[in-house]
Amino acid sequence: MIKRSFLVLSSVLALFCADVFSANSALTFLRITPSARAVAMGETFAAVADGVDSVYWNPAGLANMETMDVSLMHMFYWDSSIYEYLAVSYPMSQKLKLGAHIIYMNYGAIEKIAETASGSMGATSGTFSPFDLCLAVSAGYQLSQDIQLGVTAKYAMQTIDTDSASAFAGDAGVLVRMKMLDENLLFGGAVSNLGTQISGDSLPLTARGGFSYKIGLLEPSDLTVAVTAYYPFDTGKIAENIGAEFWYQSEIAIRAGYKLGYDVGGLTAGVGYKAVLEGMFGYELDYTYAPSGNLGDTHRISIILFLDEAGGKKGSSGSTKGGSKGKNMKIAPTQQKKRF
Repeated sequence: MIKRSFLVLSSVLALFCADVFSANSALTFLRITPSARAVAMGETFAAVADGVDSVYWNPAGLANMETMDVSLMHMFYWDSSIYEYLAVSYPMSQKLKLGAHIIYMNYGAIEKIAETASGSMGATSGTFSPFDLCLAVSAGYQLSQDIQLGVTAKYAMQTIDTDSASAFAGDAGVLVRMKMLDENLLFGGAVSNLGTQISGDSLPLTARGGFSYKIGLLEPSDLTVAVTAYYPFDTGKIAENIGAEFWYQSEIAIRAGYKLGYDVGGLTAGVGYKAVLEGMFGYELDYTYAPSGNLGDTHRISIILFLDEAGGKKGSSGSTKGGSKGKNMKIAPTQQKKRF
């Protein structure tokens, strides 16, 4: 009854995932990337991983968190589709930090087309509203001064009218301070969506890895540059990501990136603003523009809340306000009280 609508929806979703080349995987919505900040930086965040959004990009980054942070994102998608994202981090101890995230995508009302006895498509018979859902929990652990590890367990499902599919999956990540070369150099890598098959189709297994480096222009560590590689296992082809983020006086961020080797790649750009509410918490507001080929452009808006007793003054997103201090992993003296 809904065969045609299912095929159309799957085709459009495959385009939206902006992967390297066309691929056949189940639950491909897991590849749609959240976090306005991370996307603006050319999706290089697996090598940066210095905030609550590490729960999606590289769970090893959770080991940096020293406060409870909450990240929310809304994405303006094609037609009437919406994409919502919520992430939270919580420090359990000096070495162990926990996190969780939820992804919800609704495609709006889609016209249902009945299938005749001959197999052709007949008249419409109402509408249905497909949706995707992912529930995940993560943990980051400080193995040593220079090495952090992280894992994520997730449950994902996709519902189209009366049909649905679901699977369990996991992610794993690592962050390493390359102090034998330079204390400001960080390697990060993550493998995502290791899990069960659905009707013979594998989950969208991917790997990301690369390097980030902090530079002091006007202030210590106010510029972060990153380069990563992206490998979706179902295509067997590699894409590259380049990104940068500059913070002016720890309040205004300018971000840009470039994605090479993707079907839908090119320039990404965004801005951010950070503030502290006296005696309450800090917050960061981010906006990102990214192209999506024939489907038009996408616009992501994120807000991050830094819920700590110091009113969000502990340093976040490479700055000195909001979130964690970044002192778990040994860092250069000029970077103290800043997230690496």
